[in-house]
Amino acid sequence: MQLAVDLHSHSGYAGGVGQIELKTVSRTMKLKGIDVFGTGDCLFPPRTEELKKELSEVAEGLFSLPSDSSKFLLQTEVILSTKLAHKKNKTIAHHLIFFPDFDSICKMQKLMKKWGMKNTIGRPFITSGSQRELEDQLFEMQNVDPLIEIIPAHIMTPDGIFGSKNNLDKLIEFYGNFLPNIRCIETGLSADPQMLATIPDLAELTFISNSDCHSAALNRIGREFTILNVEKTDYPFIINSLRENQVIMTAEFNPAEGRYFLTGHRGNRNNHSKAVIFRHNVPSDLICPECGKKMFLGVQQRCRQLQDKNCKIVPRKFMHLIPLVEVIAVAQNLKSINSNKVRKIFDEIMNVFPSEIVLWQSDSIHVMLDKRIDEKTINHILAVQCGSFKFDPPGHDGIYGKLQVGVY
Repeated sequence: MQLAVDLHSHSGYAGGVGQIELKTVSRTMKLKGIDVFGTGDCLFPPRTEELKKELSEVAEGLFSLPSDSSKFLLQTEVILSTKLAHKKNKTIAHHLIFFPDFDSICKMQKLMKKWGMKNTIGRPFITSGSQRELEDQLFEMQNVDPLIEIIPAHIMTPDGIFGSKNNLDKLIEFYGNFLPNIRCIETGLSADPQMLATIPDLAELTFISNSDCHSAALNRIGREFTILNVEKTDYPFIINSLRENQVIMTAEFNPAEGRYFLTGHRGNRNNHSKAVIFRHNVPSDLICPECGKKMFLGVQQRCRQLQDKNCKIVPRKFMHLIPLVEVIAVAQNLKSINSNKVRKIFDEIMNVFPSEIVLWQSDSIHVMLDKRIDEKTINHILAVQCGSFKFDPPGHDGIYGKLQVGVY
């Protein structure tokens, strides 16, 4: 059985995120074709109580709103921080944690209290004074329940485990003896499986993609997703699928759209008259020639530092996609995806296809939409489906890449 999952999100309790109602998330999930969605921020006590109140278990470890078919998996992002002996600064890396039930969340909250952690934000910090202490903490987390899964999040972005802030060469530097329990990584919006395939430490791990969304908008939920092969729709089978690398395919941002793809500084920084972007020949000291401040190394260049061309490549099926509302907006020469015209065309397409995922997987888009949708929009959809698009300028310094459709 194929299951479309998007297992990384944030709630209204996360910084910079407005209130997000689960019923709105559920509506968007259906339009996008997402079967199981990560709740976001489930460790934060007010969010825990909200989820307990609104959701009921409908399959082992999966939850739904009353009389609703959308399923939720209990998920949070945490920031693990430690002091490695061979690094000057603290190593800080973002991680996903999946929980099989509310009881395991409660036990995890008690662990955090025992460690003296403040659990006052949606994305909590878990700190340690040494790699050995971190290792012990990770084992304690795992021992809460064997079905808890800990996954390095957006692995190559500056805050990822292999990101430029950490500058680690091997996963074992951070995880130590816990490393065999890391079976899966999240590619993140600025990388794809092709970029990660020749990094030796990642070769045998499962790659998943998630939206890491901060809203229920049509261009956020499901902007990246994973299709799993599962025997049954419940939490244990999803976790087993991840651990056994039963990924059928992932849908990815084109990495050039991601906010950290290239090294550079955006144009609206102080002492900048223009954006500075390095596609090649990045300065070794990472000093911006425009403002004299240090830049973060882009994901593309960071991947190249870690790649080994002799690494055995594990075939992984994936495709680059653009959210449908963004494709429609470009086709209609509209700046906002929230315009009535964009939503009208989107709804007309959804009257033909049951979900956006079904649309992108269809080989009869033109036939199905002919006479219903204008030809320009159809051609833009077909161009995205076959990969005929690019981002110029590419993403850099927290700025998403600018989409151009119909060009390679």
